Amino acid sequence: MTDINKTILEKAAGPSRFNPDEQRRFLETYEERVIASCTLVEARESKYLEHYSTILTEISERFDPVLVKISPALDESSQLQYLKKTKDLGLVASIVSDDCRHSPFGFIIHTDHPSGIDPTDLRLQYPDLFEKKQETSAPEKKSFWKRLFG
Repeated sequence: MTDINKTILEKAAGPSRFNPDEQRRFLETYEERVIASCTLVEARESKYLEHYSTILTEISERFDPVLVKISPALDESSQLQYLKKTKDLGLVASIVSDDCRHSPFGFIIHTDHPSGIDPTDLRLQYPDLFEKKQETSAPEKKSFWKRLFG
């Protein structure tokens, strides 16, 4: 029989977690389970929100289950937009607790088992969606004198 006082003290201290610093950094999940990640600065950019549904659809075709954790440090409108887009695709999303406020990530897309994905940065995984498009400039017009003597 266990000592009741010991049990009460253990329960009062909260749940015992394996590697709590890693879980706080990766928004309450483990690094090995992360499929894709996005920094807070990037998550605030409109292009990430535009491509979010496309990325989630592609990821959900490769992994099951797909879960999304959203940072509490992200502004409320962005949180709600990411949450709504995730729910519209029938996936599970949650805004994590304030314990993760100091995480560098805006959101994490993960699964419940090791994913084997490296690197997890969205910008590196989907460069065609996030590369800066170079503007094509019109060819330089030559002056009359350059055309005549050039």
